[in-house]
Amino acid sequence: MRHGETVWNHERRFTTRTDVPLSEAGMVQAHEAAGRLAGTRIDRIYSSPLHRALFTAEAVAEQRSPAPEIVVDERLTEIDAGPFEGKTEEELAEGPLAEAFVSWHSDEAPEFPEGTEPFDHALSRAASFLDEHAGEDGTTLVVTHGSLARLMVSSYLLGGPPAVHRHLWLDNCRLAVIEWRGGVPKLTGFNVTRPEG
Repeated sequence: MRHGETVWNHERRFTTRTDVPLSEAGMVQAHEAAGRLAGTRIDRIYSSPLHRALFTAEAVAEQRSPAPEIVVDERLTEIDAGPFEGKTEEELAEGPLAEAFVSWHSDEAPEFPEGTEPFDHALSRAASFLDEHAGEDGTTLVVTHGSLARLMVSSYLLGGPPAVHRHLWLDNCRLAVIEWRGGVPKLTGFNVTRPEG
């Protein structure tokens, strides 16, 4: 699940490692998502350490009795946008980082200026997390960030080049649903509000 909305999300600013809290709308989204998942078995919750994800995870856990433990995992932190952080695409296109932004935002061979996290690195840590927890029984909720979740789907599950994740979109408090069938992960829902659709 992607976390609830922040003010920066609403303003379409790159929001990666800055610990921006949820907006009032984002808090409502988190509680609504918790309500939608009330009928879904959740045995454990993993979360990014950033407040926007942790608040969302806590909102889901609080709706349950007993509340599942939330385990914070640094590998679920968003892909670092480095010097592009906090800026909109329009601001970047018109500013001194325009050329670097175009090179970074390329589908063909993105270049990663100092401070940005290469997609291969982000994919490696996400894959490490997914591989480690693939054999767990029951249902796991992972609360993370939009770009990292899309990268998990586009490259870990579907095997596409990492830059392709930019062609997917995951709304706030929406899910990518993965089922392990015969030891193989299958994507059974994307950008959905609950596992059934």
